[in-house]
Amino acid sequence: MEPELDYYARNKQARKEYQRLYYEKNKGRIQRKRRLEEIEDPKKFEHRKSYNQAYYQKNKEKILKKRAEAYAEKKRIKISQSVDDAKTQS
Repeated sequence: MEPELDYYARNKQARKEYQRLYYEKNKGRIQRKRRLEEIEDPKKFEHRKSYNQAYYQKNKEKILKKRAEAYAEKKRIKISQSVDDAKTQS
């Protein structure tokens, strides 16, 4: 079992990247499927909604920290780009 854990631990970042890219590529199809499921079975929608709310409450600190880091990184990039643009115009 130990080698399997090592394999998954080593490839965790690559797996997450693949999942993110897959979701971005198929986002519309996934959303349409969820809407159809919601119409067919409202209980499934309620279950997903309650799960997402519970997950958010449980991981709220981590989620907000990650959002703040992403925002700060975007802001840093934007500032550095505007500084670079000002230097090239001078």
